Amino acid sequence: MPYLSLMSARSNPFEPPQDEEEAGSQHGPIFGPVPFVNCHQHDRIELGAKDAFTLYFAQGLVYYAGRFYGEWSVFKGPPLPDDARRLAPFDPDQAKLPEPLAPCECELPGYFRSGVPGVVAHLENGRLRPDAKVERCDQCQRYPDDDAARQKMTELGLVWQHELHLQRYTVHLYATVRITYGELEAPSYEAAARMADELFDWDQHQQRAEFADEITEYLVDRAGDVDYSHSRRFDADFEEVRL
Repeated sequence: MPYLSLMSARSNPFEPPQDEEEAGSQHGPIFGPVPFVNCHQHDRIELGAKDAFTLYFAQGLVYYAGRFYGEWSVFKGPPLPDDARRLAPFDPDQAKLPEPLAPCECELPGYFRSGVPGVVAHLENGRLRPDAKVERCDQCQRYPDDDAARQKMTELGLVWQHELHLQRYTVHLYATVRITYGELEAPSYEAAARMADELFDWDQHQQRAEFADEITEYLVDRAGDVDYSHSRRFDADFEEVRL
């Protein structure tokens, strides 16, 4: 006949599950042997055929004796020797759900309901301002701290990223232009290039300049940086060029 084992316990239904290495200490009782085990639409578990003992779900967890279990399994007995100590008689009084099961703080309606379980924050038009306060819910503790709760909001795309740490910059884009000198008579390629260099006068020839479809670099100055000590150069692939 089957046995029912309860595992992954916590003291309230809003706590996060324990780490796997701690799972052994979170095992609950084992009930059985019983004629059968029936699970009814994640609402209750019935053990036995006549006057069935019943376990109830709360927040998706099985409740028994003041603890909530996130995992349960049915197996053919008897239990292994290491698990035999967990065998316990079923007490119907211990299976009664506490009343009431209050909703978690982060799930309560109001100004600071973010819509994300475990996160307490105020959203404006469905998004979080970058300077808005974000807190983890201390009741369910789904996240280890406030920074982790904010990171979750960012991962979900609920933070107005374009408002984050905006700064004013002046960008100098260096584009290559082409000025063509035709019909130069010279004894060699190099001599022709040198002749063109001597002929070049930007004031005189800029009207003949055309874009050569090439950008060589970008110089970015930060607004208010009077000595340009924070300026940065980037090549055509936006890789920073160390000065």
